Amino acid sequence: MHATREPGGLLSRRGLLFLLQVSISAAALIYALAGVDLPLLWAAVRGYALWAVGLSLCAVALDYACMGLRLHRLLAGGTAYLLSCKAVLLCVGYNNILPAKAGDAMKVFYLSRKTGTPLLDISAIILWERLLDVVSLLCVALLAYTLLGTEQRLLLPLLLALGGVCLFAGLRCWSAWFHAAYARFFPGRVATLCSRLHAQIIDRMRLSRMLGGFLLSLCIWSCYFASFAVSLRLVAGLPLDGVQMLTVFAVTCLGMAIPSSPGGLGVFEGAMVLSLSWFGVEQSAALGIALYTHALHFLPAALAAVVLNGSRGFWKGKSQPVGEEGR
Repeated sequence: MHATREPGGLLSRRGLLFLLQVSISAAALIYALAGVDLPLLWAAVRGYALWAVGLSLCAVALDYACMGLRLHRLLAGGTAYLLSCKAVLLCVGYNNILPAKAGDAMKVFYLSRKTGTPLLDISAIILWERLLDVVSLLCVALLAYTLLGTEQRLLLPLLLALGGVCLFAGLRCWSAWFHAAYARFFPGRVATLCSRLHAQIIDRMRLSRMLGGFLLSLCIWSCYFASFAVSLRLVAGLPLDGVQMLTVFAVTCLGMAIPSSPGGLGVFEGAMVLSLSWFGVEQSAALGIALYTHALHFLPAALAAVVLNGSRGFWKGKSQPVGEEGR
């Protein structure tokens, strides 16, 4: 009796989660579209300068190049930089198309197949990428928070940074205790999985690789911000200063962190229109540049991922003969 209800209950929970994500996206998109004057929107978009559009595309390309370099450094030695760039485009592109961050899973399988590295080891590296992105986004948000406030607000970023360092140091210094706790409090396979992940993420991560990954993450997010700044100031010609643009960037990125539709459709536009409204930007102009900026980061990566995935030999394994590609 219970066995027949469990799949239904799981399906129901997944359905509710999907409905919630779609509702969030729809609500954000409705907010972004509400009160928009279509002629003004078209006039704003039509006035974008082509040279500025090209410059924003260069910023996005540099962003992906830095992502590839970070993955190249985090992976084991001998992995080609071009392979890392392909994995990044595959991941970002399919995360824009498919739900549930499916691009990350495809990235793990692709790198494992191409390098011959176990899936768990690749998963640990991808998890480190995500942790570095979370830390970088937190730095961006706290920087915007600090610059908009008073000097007393510096206390919060410093406390959070200190807390993160202490957490990592504790996990590393008392690693043996954590491994023993996994074996004691979790079932066999779960304990083994937790122990192996702890070893890959904490114990075997060299400080130099971690610091290098963090610095490259800051470069990645700087390029990401540069694409926003070029779009806001040069493409749309909005009279925003650096702090205001950083605030728009932080709010939009935090909005994208909310589980929603693939590619954050609706949430991206809603968060950007909302943050631009704080600085007096008219809604039609705000929606125009929000749609442009989203397309700038959505379309090239999605197209590149589809082209790469469909190319001959893309999924061929490290030691797989050419004649066995289709097997």
